[in-house]
Amino acid sequence: MARKNSCLPAPLYFGDLPVLQINLALQLELEPGEAVMSGHAQRHASRRHGEDFSRALPHVASVIANPLYFGDDFRNKGKIEIVGRPPGWDEHLLVAVAIVRDASGRYNVTSIYPISAKKVEARRAKNHLVSAQVMKRHVMKGKGSLAC
Repeated sequence: MARKNSCLPAPLYFGDLPVLQINLALQLELEPGEAVMSGHAQRHASRRHGEDFSRALPHVASVIANPLYFGDDFRNKGKIEIVGRPPGWDEHLLVAVAIVRDASGRYNVTSIYPISAKKVEARRAKNHLVSAQVMKRHVMKGKGSLAC
């Protein structure tokens, strides 16, 4: 009899989470770690978001590396939201990440899906999303960078 999980996709690795920016933006104390999406999370997101998942997947690493906004996912305790805008997209891409690292020191991406500009603006107005760009400039200043 075949095992239930034998058809799971391999984990996907998206690079390091920008923890300095996230810590400043959301007043957290995250340790450095890589963002990874398990086979279970991929299967869940694919079932829940269908075509949107397939369209979004190639852009996850770029959103994590170059976020526009960070947010605390109030509805899902222990998770944050990283929001970016992939090139050529009219909407934004939300990447949900668990803030507790796994046994290997990685942060788990739990879901990915498009989010409309209208929803982004509504969340910004409520301060549920904060600008990552301001935090990036602050982090760069703290490192002694002379960015123009």
